[in-house]
Amino acid sequence: MRCKRVGVPVGGRAKTRRARGISPTRLVCSRAATGLAACALRWIGPTTGGRRRRVIGLQTNRVKRLLKLMQTLQSGRSYDADELSAIVGVARRTLFRDLKLLKESGVSYEFDRASLRYKAERTQSLPPVQLTHTEAFALMLAITSLVSRNIAPDNAAATSAALKIESLLPQSVLDYCGHVLDNVAFKPSVASDPRTVMGAIETAQLALRDAQQLKGKYDSYFDKEQVDVTLHPRRLLFCNRGWYLIAWWQEVGETRTFKLERFTELAVHPERASVDRQFRLDSYFGNAWSMIRGTPRCHVKVRFLERVAANVDEVIWHKTQRTVFDTEGNLVFEVDVDGIEEISWWILGYGDQAQVIEPEALRSLVAQRARRMLAYYEGGSDGNGQSTD
Repeated sequence: MRCKRVGVPVGGRAKTRRARGISPTRLVCSRAATGLAACALRWIGPTTGGRRRRVIGLQTNRVKRLLKLMQTLQSGRSYDADELSAIVGVARRTLFRDLKLLKESGVSYEFDRASLRYKAERTQSLPPVQLTHTEAFALMLAITSLVSRNIAPDNAAATSAALKIESLLPQSVLDYCGHVLDNVAFKPSVASDPRTVMGAIETAQLALRDAQQLKGKYDSYFDKEQVDVTLHPRRLLFCNRGWYLIAWWQEVGETRTFKLERFTELAVHPERASVDRQFRLDSYFGNAWSMIRGTPRCHVKVRFLERVAANVDEVIWHKTQRTVFDTEGNLVFEVDVDGIEEISWWILGYGDQAQVIEPEALRSLVAQRARRMLAYYEGGSDGNGQSTD
């Protein structure tokens, strides 16, 4: 650890501070091994009293923040300013000051002006990471969950990665994780077989990495036919038991969501893809109940009867949900959603235990589908007047 004293011009206040035995200097410590030099560990101000403790606490937090920022940049992924701000937990202005500080300290990173994203090459590395027992357990739990839920396209690779990580952990940590994990189980989730889309995922990853277009054929359920597509990829997404590609569809002129299983052909095209610098998943999905964003935005209020009320209340179904129990033990569930199609199927899943209070359009939609179900079971009709015999 190298330390040096750097004079701070304090004007007339210097005599007062010297008279109290307080040095008007700044102590700067650098960590040469990481390149986080001269700025990471810094303390300014008095050497005694409560202010010293407060400033040291602030600077300790800043050191942790800078280390986290450096580790994030060197993770191999690229991030935009909003993503880095959220990860580090600071405002954009503070993030830019921290990035400047890293640059001045010799930590190199790249900024891609086309995509407005940051990334650092791992030419400089931190000392080996020492995981706590709880951190190691959280990591192993996440990997176990990933494998058991059938999310990873290559479960063998995920399992191999888990074993390699385990081999690097101290024995005391392994003993702790092993004992706890032995008593934790995951029930496999219902999901598409990820092995069927491994090739499509790899193709999409290449296109996203190199900002190139994708061309292929897609089995469109909406169009009820196979369509040719030229796509400008935005994101790969795992959601609702399957893998999806969000991309701008050149022939249609809109950003759409494509299920990877439905591509019969998909290949990277050498032409450059357009880059939407403003694309955000939250903005794209808006207040959709799940994945299908409709119109208009509606305030939905549903009463769940006592039999299922507690079960519904235990889950965070939507980012806007509000719940309250009435005096009879029923649950009043409220959300604001873009479109009512998706949420109608969810409500119908609770049968006679769910009662739509508002909006009227959703009440009518649920009632219409309930009548069709009743007609099928009572009269041998499919609800459209067609015999099921």
